[in-house]
Amino acid sequence: MGSIMKKSFLILLLLGLTGLSSCSNLTKNSVREGHYIVRNGVAQDKQWNENLDLKRISWTHELTLSFDLMMTSIPPQSSFNFWFSKSELDEVNKCGDFRIILAYSLETKAIPYSYLNEQIELAGYKKVDLIEFKKNFFAHPDAEMSSFRLYQLYGICRSQRLDKSLILNFPGFSEKVVN
Repeated sequence: MGSIMKKSFLILLLLGLTGLSSCSNLTKNSVREGHYIVRNGVAQDKQWNENLDLKRISWTHELTLSFDLMMTSIPPQSSFNFWFSKSELDEVNKCGDFRIILAYSLETKAIPYSYLNEQIELAGYKKVDLIEFKKNFFAHPDAEMSSFRLYQLYGICRSQRLDKSLILNFPGFSEKVVN
């Protein structure tokens, strides 16, 4: 009786493992939306209690984050403008449509940053370096806790606000329209 139970157990175990491995071979790519909030800020002698709300779009393969994009606009009255240098703020003020981008790619061969950059340019944006803003953002405890140092951070600028949306389309994933 003991050897029959052992054989039955082994057969059930093998069937179970076969079932699990066939499930893990299924590819599931998804695009999910959410928000990430950076709470409060500090710059030189200034402190403020205000939230910076970043729209977040994540491209995942099964449970693995393949590409992550966060985007925000900072209104003129926001205290987060203290994070910009004067020259950065001058550049931002020339834009009719300005956004801050944080982008992360797990595997730059699967979804390289160039795919995002091409689509940003097609929507009429140009990239803007934000050296001072980046320093302040990455020094924030929320950014440090979330490992945002792994992300690329820069601005994108269009001379005017257009009805033309930013359309993001990565191979193997459904298209995402960002307004």
